[in-house]
Amino acid sequence: MSNLTLNVSLSPQLAKFVRSRVDSGRYATASEVVREALRWFAERARDADDAPSMLDLQEQSIDRERARAAILRLRALRAGTTLGPDVTVKDLRDEGRR
Repeated sequence: MSNLTLNVSLSPQLAKFVRSRVDSGRYATASEVVREALRWFAERARDADDAPSMLDLQEQSIDRERARAAILRLRALRAGTTLGPDVTVKDLRDEGRR
């Protein structure tokens, strides 16, 4: 069986993940990382009829990015507030309304 060559576009987060796996020394190439990920995905799809689709996985990644962004915004609000170090999320919300 011969190898099939495909060009695939990755999000910056996935590209960073693949690079980190290669840089760790566990994998020699990005292709090895992608092949193992696809094998893992194929195995999971066999194990469950409701295995997540690639779109589901991408949406989960987006949700994590939104959560990280929200946390960063809250930290910035906390750093810029005059309410003190023990400020709560409710306090920040109330100050943001003023």
